[in-house]
Amino acid sequence: MSEKKNIVPIVLSIAVHVIVIGLLVFNFAWDDEVDVKHEYVDAPINAKIVTAKELPKPDANAIKKQQEAEKKRLEEERKKQLAKEQEQKRLEAEKQRQLQEKVEQEKQEKLEQEKQKQLAAEKQKKLEEEKKKEELEEQQRKEAEEKQRLEEEKRKKAEAERKRKEEEERKRKEAEAEQKRKEEELRKLEEEMAAMDDEFFEAQRDTVRRGQIMSEVEKLTALITAKIKRNWYPPKTSGACSIKISMGPGGVVLQTEALGGDYDYCETGKTAITRSSPLPASDDPEVMKELREMTIVFDPSFKD
Repeated sequence: MSEKKNIVPIVLSIAVHVIVIGLLVFNFAWDDEVDVKHEYVDAPINAKIVTAKELPKPDANAIKKQQEAEKKRLEEERKKQLAKEQEQKRLEAEKQRQLQEKVEQEKQEKLEQEKQKQLAAEKQKKLEEEKKKEELEEQQRKEAEEKQRLEEEKRKKAEAERKRKEEEERKRKEAEAEQKRKEEELRKLEEEMAAMDDEFFEAQRDTVRRGQIMSEVEKLTALITAKIKRNWYPPKTSGACSIKISMGPGGVVLQTEALGGDYDYCETGKTAITRSSPLPASDDPEVMKELREMTIVFDPSFKD
């Protein structure tokens, strides 16, 4: 709209100049073409000659200069107008370029926003997928652990059941074996009880006999000790000596052996034993068997 307003005055100016130039050219051409025309008519001799009124001739150089000046001015006007139009076009192009750049920038920004939005969405989607994957893996892991736990529990129960049955079988066999053992013991006991009467009386007899033997041994031991004491002359010094006595039938001393102690006590002890031979004895071989070997300790208290 602004371009149209700028063009209208220029067009009017050009039109006015064209009209002026046209009038000048027309006058110039008119002057060149005006000729004196002679008309011949049949008339009396007293006829007058009529001539065209002479008009003043314009200055051709001035007109030419004026035309050149006008042409130059119009050329300058045209150049100015062209330059103005070019500037206007340049400004418009610049404006369009800036607008296009702005549109392109907005487009790029929008694309970048869309891209970032898409990247964010993809990232979020990836995170959600990873989360779902992790949750699925965690669920699968828990399910696997639960399955393994149940299998292990089942295995332990089966193992416990197997051991329980084995233990029951073992106890059953042991109970059977124990029952058989008791039955066998009962059988043997019954057999033994059948013969117990004879053995019982025999045992009672052996016990009484053993008591008699030991009583006789005890009496003879006291008699032997008393006889040796009477024949022992202890040393004046303190000390002691253990002596083993070996006896034969009738109380005969076969051997004396010092088992350890002071020399004086050992020598005086052996002498006392030898002097006491034969020692008190018994006619019962079982009594003498118990007295076949005996040990006496010679010390200051032995004489008391």
